[in-house]
Amino acid sequence: MSAADRDADALSALNGVTATLLAAMDAGCRLIDPGQILDAENLLDLYGEDVRARAFVFDGTGSGDLCLRPDLTLAICRLHLEQCAAEAEARYIASGPVFRRPVTGEDRAPQFMQIGIECFGGDDPARIEAEIFARTQAALMEAGCRNLAVATGDLGILFSMIDAAPIPDRWRARLKRHVWRPARFRTLLHDLAATGAEDPGRLAFLKALGNLAPEQAQAAVAHMLTLSETSHVGLRTHEEISARFLEQAEDARAHPLSDEIVAAIETAAALKAPCDQALSALRDLAAATGLVIAPALERMERRLTALDGQGIDVASLPFDGDFGRNLEYYDGFVFEFTDPTLEGRNAQLAGGGRYDAMLPAAARAFGTAAPAAKTAFGAAIRPETVLQVIG
Repeated sequence: MSAADRDADALSALNGVTATLLAAMDAGCRLIDPGQILDAENLLDLYGEDVRARAFVFDGTGSGDLCLRPDLTLAICRLHLEQCAAEAEARYIASGPVFRRPVTGEDRAPQFMQIGIECFGGDDPARIEAEIFARTQAALMEAGCRNLAVATGDLGILFSMIDAAPIPDRWRARLKRHVWRPARFRTLLHDLAATGAEDPGRLAFLKALGNLAPEQAQAAVAHMLTLSETSHVGLRTHEEISARFLEQAEDARAHPLSDEIVAAIETAAALKAPCDQALSALRDLAAATGLVIAPALERMERRLTALDGQGIDVASLPFDGDFGRNLEYYDGFVFEFTDPTLEGRNAQLAGGGRYDAMLPAAARAFGTAAPAAKTAFGAAIRPETVLQVIG
């Protein structure tokens, strides 16, 4: 029997655990039922590669490509933006089916139930993060989950280190685009630190090109491509090749990213320690490099204080600087609860995180007014996995 086909007993059990989880998660939320179909174009713009590759996309016949919702987050964002965008603070809770293609080798149904809670706005982000984290943990335990493993991270730390690095804005933007792709991010990080000593001729050419006026530089590149009889490389046009040469020429004139800062960013990403120790280590790292990331560390400290107020032992709560880099819409605190007796993605019971930048991006994608709420934080629980764990 698939996850979408349930007899009376199975349906009763799932409805029972879902009701328990909904009641435990509800924190003054509006219970809603957002739509199951999204514009595929919005999905491609707002979700990361992992979710995009697993979406069920189909022809909307006149409406462009459509897709089944891969989770509840964007569907809830759409409802909020279309109906309540002027509200500076709002909370929603919903449950229902979501749809994702299983990855290769994954023993997981393409349709599964999800409970989602989304919190928009509010004047104390740390309090909201701690409250939703604690409610998620309490809901799982109330449903009968006793063997919980937890992971937390903070993508805002990496973003703040990139912002603090003394590099051109175009480098900063490129690094930020790849934070969610660790291997590509590391390659780019080292590329921006390279001095060009391994290819001095190329570096000299690019620096000379960069010293020309823009129209002279463009003409020089065009002349070079003509002499070499180059019109296309792969799918890139003559103009695109020229533009890339000029971009590289600008990069060659900039000071390389220092090895010290590269090491600091990699150290922060590799950091694994209890949360209170991680905060101390990050402070030491910032002091040693001169990177001004105090606001991000203050946000982390306020969150740990708020978590402590919720009864969470931050001295034993794990922190992983690399955690959360598989979902591109998260940009701050992230967390996940799993069951150690299960494997891989099948072990996920619940998770969530901050996605402040996605809410205004969603407003642009859906063509709605900009939201009054400036922050967004949410969590999701998988009732079927919970039911599997509690038997």
